[in-house]
Amino acid sequence: MIIGAEETTKRRKISTSRNQLNKRLPRVGRVLFNPESSPVHCSVKNFTDSQATLTMSGWMGLPSDFTLYIEPDSIRTTCRVISRKGSNIQVEFTEVEQGVRYRSAVA
Repeated sequence: MIIGAEETTKRRKISTSRNQLNKRLPRVGRVLFNPESSPVHCSVKNFTDSQATLTMSGWMGLPSDFTLYIEPDSIRTTCRVISRKGSNIQVEFTEVEQGVRYRSAVA
């Protein structure tokens, strides 16, 4: 089957829109603020290259600076809290490192 230029363009647009939608899907995150402590699990929502919203059910006392691992994407980032509203915490990424998984970094 021969695919024309219009069909190829259409497929690229669908692929691009899927990648953009994937940025909005919640991801599993691990918050680590003390190297000796266990990680605190959270949901990472609405994340961009520079910030994200974390949902942490029933967790109080999160410091203003901490390390966040976003597992499905193999990202480790240093975060600074921008705002807190109930269980939602808006954070800004101050340092981002790609290709780092939590299990391999701690082991």
